[in-house]
Amino acid sequence: MRIVVPNWIVGTVWVLLSCGAAVNAKVGLAAGLTYDDARGLLRTVSDTRKAGEADVSRRNYDSQAADTLGFPRVFLNATQVFGVKTGTIGPINFSENFTGPRASINSTWSIYTGGRISAAQRALAAGVAEAQAELTRTEEQLDLQLAQLYFGLDLTANVERTRNSIVEAADRQLERAIRFEQKGLIPRAERLNAQVSRDEAAREQVRAQRDREIAQARLQRFLHSDAPVETSTPLFVMTAPIKPLPDWQALAQRENPILAAFKAKREQAEQGIVVAQSAWKPEVFAFGSYSFIQHYQTLIEPNWVAGIGVNFTLFSPEDRNSKIGAARQAVRQVEWLEAEARTDIATAVEAAYLKVAEAREQFALLDSALAAAKENLRLRERGFDVGQATILDVNDARSAYARAETARAVSAFDFVVALAQLLEVSGQAHALPEYVKQADVRLSS
Repeated sequence: MRIVVPNWIVGTVWVLLSCGAAVNAKVGLAAGLTYDDARGLLRTVSDTRKAGEADVSRRNYDSQAADTLGFPRVFLNATQVFGVKTGTIGPINFSENFTGPRASINSTWSIYTGGRISAAQRALAAGVAEAQAELTRTEEQLDLQLAQLYFGLDLTANVERTRNSIVEAADRQLERAIRFEQKGLIPRAERLNAQVSRDEAAREQVRAQRDREIAQARLQRFLHSDAPVETSTPLFVMTAPIKPLPDWQALAQRENPILAAFKAKREQAEQGIVVAQSAWKPEVFAFGSYSFIQHYQTLIEPNWVAGIGVNFTLFSPEDRNSKIGAARQAVRQVEWLEAEARTDIATAVEAAYLKVAEAREQFALLDSALAAAKENLRLRERGFDVGQATILDVNDARSAYARAETARAVSAFDFVVALAQLLEVSGQAHALPEYVKQADVRLSS
């Protein structure tokens, strides 16, 4: 027994499911979006990527349209003819009225074109490959931009947390200073120093908050989100060295989509030479025609006709040799641009590789500096409580600690961005989530 579900029920369920998916998406954004999930969301909302997909689809259609260029062309022709033929054959005068309709089916078939058709097909197929390479390049660039914006937001949130903790510590310090002043343990100037330090910390807190809001707005717009985006994947660092520079260079020369696009451009240019050379070659074609209306035909009009022909251009208004020369220069142009791109890519790989190493070393140095600054602040605060340190001593120690903690977060951000740049120039930006999983140091969220 077949059960038929009414359309209105199907429509209602679809709306409810869609609304539920939208609500879940917004809840996920508010609760915290992992970097991997952010990549997935970006793939669905990016207008730039959609434009690249449309270009691939367009070129695919163009290539498919050319698949049948070698097939015969069949067309129907219908005309209404008006005319009279008069003449004399020997002693006989004649007058023939051939006014009337004509209708025929006709066909032409290019048997040999000097390679022009196959060259056009290969050029269009290479155009598809070029569009696909450009789409891959767009996706790699989007991954790099996402890494900068996503982890940039995490950096500003980290700095804001540091500033919040500094304000809280400055508030406690000010409260102690007020109590000590009331008991006569410190002069009024010391309490004023505590107040100035607290106000300065509050100003830095406001600046950090605004920086975080700006970074959040940028990521929100980038992801086309209606709700503010919260990140859940923290800044990270890999303390172990990554694979050697020669491996990255080889990977970039093999996988960078810019080079794939140049390969496709070179194929198109080479097919341009074939097309230009075909102008010097003959064209062989077959043809045929069959007349449906024969009543109004003259005696010399055939009921059907078929044959084979050859066209050879003896003189052309275009200089065919110059066209060949221009096509060859187009190939050379692509080759030189590709060689320049390979040099630029090699330079970019080396620069990004060195930045990754520098950021990792800076992070390691700041780790020990942060521990020392934290211990120094603890000793200064204890010294103030027992009268062995001034407010200025505590303020200096607290500022040094804030600088060290912020610098450590910045070095982690520099590491992530340098790694993302290295992956992008190597055609591997999509692999950043794998490095997130391999990281052995993660900054607290």
